[in-house]
Amino acid sequence: MRSKLEEKANKFITQQEKLREKQENLSELQTDVFGADSEETEEKAREFFSDVGGLEQKSSKTQEIDELRDELEELKDALETTREELQELLVEVQFPLNETVNVSDDVVEFPYSAEIPQSVIDAIEAVLQVDLSEDGVVIDTDAIRVKTTDVDEAMDQAMNRIDELRSKANTMVDVEQYVNEINGRDEKLAKTLYVLYQTENALTKKELEKRIGVETGELRGQLYYVLENDPYLKKSDQKFSLSDTGERVTEAYIDRHGRPEGLPDEVKA
Repeated sequence: MRSKLEEKANKFITQQEKLREKQENLSELQTDVFGADSEETEEKAREFFSDVGGLEQKSSKTQEIDELRDELEELKDALETTREELQELLVEVQFPLNETVNVSDDVVEFPYSAEIPQSVIDAIEAVLQVDLSEDGVVIDTDAIRVKTTDVDEAMDQAMNRIDELRSKANTMVDVEQYVNEINGRDEKLAKTLYVLYQTENALTKKELEKRIGVETGELRGQLYYVLENDPYLKKSDQKFSLSDTGERVTEAYIDRHGRPEGLPDEVKA
């Protein structure tokens, strides 16, 4: 388990660094060619070069920007895949304790039988969006340290912290699965979740139909199916709103796929 975790953690950190480097290269090249590292400026400059300069063919630098942008998209996809693989591994994360306990004046320490790479710590913090040195429990490369002098309390705090990490990883894995599922279902579901997320208010079926731009009655079957079979919605006083899971899933969906296509313009972006 640990060797696989280390392998994926190293891969994740390497991909992150490579992505950051490519993004910096793109920014520098955009500034060099178009005068600013803004996509809006780039689009306007391309039109300017074509309309005013009559330049229909891409220059070598413009071509380089397009190729670099393609590479960035591939890197983002690869990084996201590695992130998901790490999340799955962290659902049952363990640390190589050597089965001894060290007690000092203000810290109880559970040392490892072998150090784990810093990349593992960095990857866990990045993937789960946590700080492994907070809440009185420090998960380090050589030991788990708890700020207390009571051994029983230290074990309880350390166990609680590990359980929190596992639980958060499990939630993230579920969210990813839900996002993929939504993307493969009727587009009205994604639109409904998006509208509820953006308005932040409970809406009736009629209000939802109007806001996502469908005919009266089109949402009736789907809303009640989702309410009965999926964890995304809740209903009160004939109004629908997002559940806690629905909010997390919709936020992840928007982060991954953006605004669903085909929504009326008045729906907030």
